[in-house]
Amino acid sequence: MFRAFILKASEGRTAPDFSLRSLAGPGRMDLIARCIVASFYTLEGPRRDTALTVVLEGPPDPPVSLTFDGERMRRAPVGEVGAAEIVFDVLSGKKVEGVRKERKGFERVASEYRERGFSLYYLHEEGEDSSKVRFEGSSAFILGDQKGLDAGSERFLDEVRTKRVSLGPHSYLASHCIAIINNELDRLER
Repeated sequence: MFRAFILKASEGRTAPDFSLRSLAGPGRMDLIARCIVASFYTLEGPRRDTALTVVLEGPPDPPVSLTFDGERMRRAPVGEVGAAEIVFDVLSGKKVEGVRKERKGFERVASEYRERGFSLYYLHEEGEDSSKVRFEGSSAFILGDQKGLDAGSERFLDEVRTKRVSLGPHSYLASHCIAIINNELDRLER
């Protein structure tokens, strides 16, 4: 079962102008880095059945989307700094195997996944309990950053009939949501 994650990073820097020593500063690149690690890292190497698209909407020139393709990645970063270095390199114009930089916004990214046959799921506290949802085929899970999704993005997801799914009674970090989904889907594949 192929899985994808779409992270809408409302403050994510769109240029390599962030500090690798202070990732929690402007742009919240720490959150993005943790999501990259949660999406791909396993002891056996990167998850080959996974993609992550991070839509960066912060300054200086939004939007920019970075798509990480586990099938093409040589290795998965182990920690935040390693993941942030990959983002920094790609934003600097360097080629990184398995990572693609494009000028795409959130709605276009989500629409393209839908057009490719993915079922879209918006991870939201008030959604249907994930234990009761049958995930079949290719699934794309949509997450917000520390601010969540804005009202316009939520309206768009409602218009395209994206199913809201809850992982439990509490709010979780985006990276934890990714780890939970990976675990649930891994169990389904046993």
